[in-house]
Amino acid sequence: MNPSLLLSAALLAPAAPLPRDTNPTETGPAPRVLALKADAAGAVRIIGTVPTKVTVTNTYFTIEQVMVDGKPVQRQVQKNVDQDIVTTTYLNKSLADFNGTFATADGKPLTVAEATSRVKNGATMLASADGKPIAKTWLRAVGADTVVMVADGLSHAQPQFGGGTLPTTPAPRLTMLGADDSGKVLAPCTSLPLNPNGGVYYDEMMLDGGGRAWKGGRGFRGDIGYIDYGAQQYGGKVVNKPLADVKFDAYDVTGKLIPRTAALRQLAAGGMVVVAGNNQMPDEAYLKAFHRDVLVLVGPELVVPNPIVDQTKKKTADPKALPVAPGVNPPAPPLPVIQPGIIIQGRAGGNVILPVAPAVEKK
Repeated sequence: MNPSLLLSAALLAPAAPLPRDTNPTETGPAPRVLALKADAAGAVRIIGTVPTKVTVTNTYFTIEQVMVDGKPVQRQVQKNVDQDIVTTTYLNKSLADFNGTFATADGKPLTVAEATSRVKNGATMLASADGKPIAKTWLRAVGADTVVMVADGLSHAQPQFGGGTLPTTPAPRLTMLGADDSGKVLAPCTSLPLNPNGGVYYDEMMLDGGGRAWKGGRGFRGDIGYIDYGAQQYGGKVVNKPLADVKFDAYDVTGKLIPRTAALRQLAAGGMVVVAGNNQMPDEAYLKAFHRDVLVLVGPELVVPNPIVDQTKKKTADPKALPVAPGVNPPAPPLPVIQPGIIIQGRAGGNVILPVAPAVEKK
């Protein structure tokens, strides 16, 4: 069947699983899932960080032996080494600051004031990941009145969590899963999984009468002091693995534990899932807008690496460089700027100095 007809069929049946032949790449990138609530001043803000890889110059001095008039002489030589590191930029904007457009999931346009009013008491919002309109296929996963924002600036942002009006867990991601030709459900996973327990003691598993995870259970939402809130990784690669071979727990959006076999059977027919941002059940504020048939998957291997803005120097040859004639010394390059460290502005107005570790000289 024509893929476009399959996609149209999926849109006509909002609660139905996705057809097996639907190609996720046809839908564009998945939107960002945000949990918003007004602060004490009544403003709704998106707060977080943007990881950025930059190239810094590490300057050091070394003693080298050179030959002068046929005699060995020791001289102090200044060397310049480029090193790529990951730093972060602080993000703190109100909805109006993004200069975007707003609408409900069913397409009703909203002003920024109307959008703010709808989420100020606590709500889930979907935001474009690339500054372009979100494909309707993704919007099938949420209620018709869910607020949707299309704006630039969120493709690499990592929303802050923990404290005040912020959610208690990292933002989850929305993804589409389905079976391949062999019938296996493939899921994007990280090549460097988080700590399997992530501060969660599985031996203390407890469920309430409705089968929902509670306190020490596998899916609790961060109300215990010893939880590790780290879990933001930048390394590793995304690899596709059969979901049956991945350690995970499945829940419905209310936190009720779903048997693995039932989850795999449901996803074999194709469907969208919410994947936790760490090894905890996502804060319920992220899940308010999603339909009841959307599964929530929690597992360390499913926490894929966060995207990073790449602003490193390009290691390419200078096309303007001219060959040096034999026996002629090339002109000395200008002295490099000494950068012993990186200064990162703190959130509370203070600065943190990040020292630059010695690096291997690039040849």
